[in-house]
Amino acid sequence: MTLISENAQSLAADDIVHLYELDASVIGGGIYRFTSSAFEDAPVSFGGNVFEPTPIETDGWEMSSQGTMPRPKLKVANVSGVLSAVVNEFGDLVGATFRRIRTFRRFLDGMDDTDQDAHFPVDVYRIEQKTNQNRVYIEWTLAAAMDQQGRKLPGRQVIQSACMHTYRRYDPETGSFDYSKATCPYAGSACFDAKGNAVAASEDRCSKLLQSGCVKRFGHGDLPTRAFPGVGRANT
Repeated sequence: MTLISENAQSLAADDIVHLYELDASVIGGGIYRFTSSAFEDAPVSFGGNVFEPTPIETDGWEMSSQGTMPRPKLKVANVSGVLSAVVNEFGDLVGATFRRIRTFRRFLDGMDDTDQDAHFPVDVYRIEQKTNQNRVYIEWTLAAAMDQQGRKLPGRQVIQSACMHTYRRYDPETGSFDYSKATCPYAGSACFDAKGNAVAASEDRCSKLLQSGCVKRFGHGDLPTRAFPGVGRANT
């Protein structure tokens, strides 16, 4: 019997801690971690990751009697407006991964029984749709990561010529490039403007096009573009 099972069946079971991870790295953002446990008024750490206390409401995790996958609702406080900025920058966070981690307080980092492997099975979902946003909260509908009913491939908009990568940004204060939100793997010293002309670093802009963007930076061969240059050749 595992530690988590032993504690769950104990007559004096410890408080359950709910931890949440909003992973937007797949769409160019960062990873945001929260805890909604009522007895936590300061950040908690689990597995080396810090979770900030934030008002969160979730429901709809239960499996239906028909066997259909649940579609939980997620509501996160937006009083500071920080989350609004993230939502606006990364397309309502649609496609981001959301994880619910449940463990007992005794297994958190810094406790006597610290154990990062002692937790219930992690619930892994993706942000399906933003359903509400105001000054108080933002609400989404989630879909199970394995729930692919009605899903279309490749799972994002098919554009023939325009690459959907997020390109690096030149920071004039540091005199260097900022890659914190970049998904394009280019990190070379050669710089080009939107027309493919060689320029100084401060003028570096990607055209998002194959020849003036990718080829100029990576040369010919396999290119890491997120465009679909061959889609126009498909027979209909």
